[in-house]
Amino acid sequence: MKKLSTLLLMGTLVLGACGQNSSDKGEQLEVYTTVFPFKSMTEQIGGDHVEVKSIYPNGTDIHTFEPTQQDTLNIAKGDLFIYSSDELDPVAAKINKAAKNKNTLAVASNLEEKQLLEHHHDHGDEHEHEHEHGHEESAHDPHVWLDPVMNKTFAKEIKDKLVKLDPENKKDYSKNYEKLVKEIDDIDTQLKQITKNPKRDTVYISHESIGYLANRYHFTEKGVSGMNNEEPSQQEIVTMINDINDLKVPYILYEQNIPSKITDVIKDKTKTEALKFHNMSVLTDDDVKNKDVTYQTIMKQNVESLDKALNQ
Repeated sequence: MKKLSTLLLMGTLVLGACGQNSSDKGEQLEVYTTVFPFKSMTEQIGGDHVEVKSIYPNGTDIHTFEPTQQDTLNIAKGDLFIYSSDELDPVAAKINKAAKNKNTLAVASNLEEKQLLEHHHDHGDEHEHEHEHGHEESAHDPHVWLDPVMNKTFAKEIKDKLVKLDPENKKDYSKNYEKLVKEIDDIDTQLKQITKNPKRDTVYISHESIGYLANRYHFTEKGVSGMNNEEPSQQEIVTMINDINDLKVPYILYEQNIPSKITDVIKDKTKTEALKFHNMSVLTDDDVKNKDVTYQTIMKQNVESLDKALNQ
């Protein structure tokens, strides 16, 4: 990473010149978020009362994301910054600290320890000591935003925060929140149905991003790359190829923002078929062409892919 501490210091020094928040001017609340589900839920709950932007460029691998000074300035001038938690997202926590925005929301900060999955380094000792991107890592799996049950908790946190910042529109926020929760419940029901009596119990995917789904709906995740996109060793690649062939696994899931060269090798050696899975950390350029894209619309497509991987 490009000297994040220096970048954040620069951002801090210029924050005194920032103007007043948009909420002070009676306009839409200006909200910045990290991953797409937080953005999507905020947009749906906030409706016309909010303008929401993610700090991540389309298609980026968030494991190597390098924030700019402008990111810090935007958050400082905005009305609200939403991310998972200081522990799950150390980079966002540092940006937030430098921005000194008094209105922040770490939606996962109240989760209990038992709700979080541990982060194990499974891809070689060299990755335990040195990572290309230089990011500080969480001790837990950070991909909480794919879990619909957790997202119901996060949605309530977002609704309550918007009401606190803008009590005049409480009725709208509450109505929109109730609609969102019902749709998230529908996704939870679909996932329970496809995992009730699966034909197979293991899903292979380009990197370890679906641990929370696997834990909640009782299947096993096997990632080609590690949780922070650490590359596997040659021995691990060979082992995975042998396991897939022995189990006659028909599919392997490909994610929208994860490099696929190693996954391509495994797919070719095992004659598996590629299935799309959207980890929703960021959108792609194609995603944003659909103005109606939401956490729910993408998750429904993910459910179809998981259904194929587990049952067909």
